Amino acid sequence: MQAALRVDKASKTYRSSNRQPFKAVNQVSLEIQSGQIYGLLGPNGAGKSTLIGMISGAAKPDPETGAIEIFGHSVINDREAAKRLLGIVPQEIVVEPAFTVEEVLYYFSGMYGVPSRERGPRIKAALDSLGLLDKLNEKARTLSGGMKRRLMIAKAILHQPKLLILDEPTAGVDVALRQRIWELVRELNRSGTTIIFTTHYLEEAEQLCESMTVINKGQVIKQGRVRDIQQEFSQNLISFELFDRDVEHLPGVRAIGTMFEYVYSDLSVDMSRILAHYSGNIKTIHNESASLEKVFLELTEGKA
Repeated sequence: MQAALRVDKASKTYRSSNRQPFKAVNQVSLEIQSGQIYGLLGPNGAGKSTLIGMISGAAKPDPETGAIEIFGHSVINDREAAKRLLGIVPQEIVVEPAFTVEEVLYYFSGMYGVPSRERGPRIKAALDSLGLLDKLNEKARTLSGGMKRRLMIAKAILHQPKLLILDEPTAGVDVALRQRIWELVRELNRSGTTIIFTTHYLEEAEQLCESMTVINKGQVIKQGRVRDIQQEFSQNLISFELFDRDVEHLPGVRAIGTMFEYVYSDLSVDMSRILAHYSGNIKTIHNESASLEKVFLELTEGKA
């Protein structure tokens, strides 16, 4: 199966006359197979947006960078062919304030070579899927922040790209819209679109992504299947919450936020020990594997 995206040792260095060169991306390699929803994770300043800029052709990679290919087309040497296969929703919201929603989308569909006879139906279908059909004739500048975010997604999917990159698409939106965007991502993926999803919300990666790459300080620090990575970092944990936290604790119990955790060696024996020690003070108790949030924190804080 041909890879939807192949990146080989991509690097990007920023230089200025009065500062030391800064390597925003350093020898990053990844390969994403067709049909996946793939997570690209990392804290602010990790290099995610710079990497996306190189993939989209907006940022020129360093000379030592190897191939960057979208379905076999080089974004450096065959940019137009690669561009036709790619849709991208940048993190920054950019709208054309003087135009209506329909005019904005008509213009962008033409930029990507959508035949004029197909533009109207595609525009209406995209807006309907995003709950914006009733805004067709409104000026883009009058839309709320969440609606502008949805308009950005509509612009990116009009030409039916085979690879769609969503850079923090749910940043600043409410819970209902976030769920709607999740469902749209799943629908697009079911229709055959490969999706790269960057996010700070670890729940999104757990809900949507099969595999992921974690980037920190411009370098890949972990990549693989989400479940495999979680399993690698899993500990045998008993988690519990107390009505009264100010009590004498068993050795090995540690406070994590509002909860307490204990690494068990024998679930039945250690669970009974905790129940006996804390008696009627336990509000909730369960055993769990490592959450993606814990994995992410361990990786990015250099504990792993």
